[in-house]
Amino acid sequence: MKVGIVGASAAGLYAAILLAKRHPDFHVVVIEKNDKPGKKLLATGNGHCNLFNTAFAGSYFNHPAFIDALLERYPASALLEELHGLGIATFEKDGLVYPLSFSASAHVRYLMGLAHRLGIEFRFEEKVIGVKGTRIETNRSAELFDHVIYAFGGCSQANLGSDGSLFPLLKKNGYHVVEPEPSLCPIRSHDVPKSLFGVRHKCKLSLTKNKNVLYEEFGEVLFKKDGLSGIATMNASSRFEKGSFIVLDLFPEYAQDELEKILLSSMRQNPDDFLAPIIEKPLADFSLQKCKIYGKTRLTNTDISQICAFLKHMEFAADSKYDFESSQVTRGGIDLRDVDLSLRSKVEPGVSFIGECLDIDGMCGGFNLGWALLSAKVAIEVL
Repeated sequence: MKVGIVGASAAGLYAAILLAKRHPDFHVVVIEKNDKPGKKLLATGNGHCNLFNTAFAGSYFNHPAFIDALLERYPASALLEELHGLGIATFEKDGLVYPLSFSASAHVRYLMGLAHRLGIEFRFEEKVIGVKGTRIETNRSAELFDHVIYAFGGCSQANLGSDGSLFPLLKKNGYHVVEPEPSLCPIRSHDVPKSLFGVRHKCKLSLTKNKNVLYEEFGEVLFKKDGLSGIATMNASSRFEKGSFIVLDLFPEYAQDELEKILLSSMRQNPDDFLAPIIEKPLADFSLQKCKIYGKTRLTNTDISQICAFLKHMEFAADSKYDFESSQVTRGGIDLRDVDLSLRSKVEPGVSFIGECLDIDGMCGGFNLGWALLSAKVAIEVL
C-alpha cells in the first residue's frame, strides 16, 4: 500500500513514523514544500519543544466533545506512552511535557533519523498544486496513492510553511472550510500607551463582553506598543469577540483593602515613589495618570483607594487580534462535519485529515502538539 502524507508537520511526521512502524511493508511518502521538515515544530516552546500536557482534555480545545470522543479510545496516558514507545524520553514540569533533551531541534533530528531508518520517503521543495481524491499533483509530478493523509497545517506563520494554500483546492472538491483566523496571538488595544512597551506583570486576565466573562486566566501579561501579549493574552485570543474588553487584576491575591494598607504604609515611608514596591515605574505613571492624580503632591486615603481600585480593575478595549504571522495556531480549517471519528473524509474515499488543517485548535502549553500526536494516532489506526 502506498500512502501519501501531505506536509512534514508535527502531525505529518508522527503519522509517517507510526504508520511505517505499524505496517513495515507500506510505502510511505511525505510531500513537503519546504526544504526541511518540522519548521513550526522547531519553534515550539521557545525552541524547547513543549510536546504534551498532562492535563490534555477536550476542555482545552474549541471542539471539546470531539476531542473527548477521541480520548475515550486513546487517553492522554496512552499518548504519552506512545512517545516513550518511539524512544522519546520526556520530563514534566508543572504539567508541561518536554523531550529530555529540552531541544526542539534535537527532537526533530531524532524523528527524522527514526523516519529514515523506517524507510520513509521524503520529497522536499515539492509544492502541491492539484488534488482530487487520492491523486496528488505537484510542481514536479502527478501521482496516485492508495491513501492520502493531509497534514499541511493552517495559515499561521507562513514563513514556516503554513500558508493555507491547499484550502482553496480542497474547497473545489466539495469540502467545507471554516474561515481561518489567527489564534494564540497578541491582542491589539488602542488603550495601551507606548510607554508600557516591554512591561511584564503577573495578574488575573479576564476577557469580557457585555459584563459576561468569555475567558479568564492567571498568568503573565506582556505590554506591547499597541496591545497585550503573554500566554494569558494569547489563550484569551482564542475566545476573542468583537466588542470585548481585557480586564486585568494586577493583584488578585489581595483584596482591595489589603492593597490599600500596603500602599498607605509605603506612602508614609516614601511618598514620592510609593508605588515602586509593587509595580514598575511606567505602570505606576500610567496608573496615576488614569486616576488623574499624577503630579499631585499630597494624596488622600480616597486617592489611594482610587489607585487600588484601578490596579484591581484595569480595563482595555480588545480591538482586534494580531495577524497570522504573530499567531501560533490557526482557528478554522476543514470542517469537522467532513470527517468521521477516525478522521477519514466523508467527501472523498481514501483521504484523511490530521493536525492543524482541521478546525481544531487548543490552548498554549503542549495541547496543539498533543493534538498532532492524537490525530496522527487516530488516522493511522484504520489503515
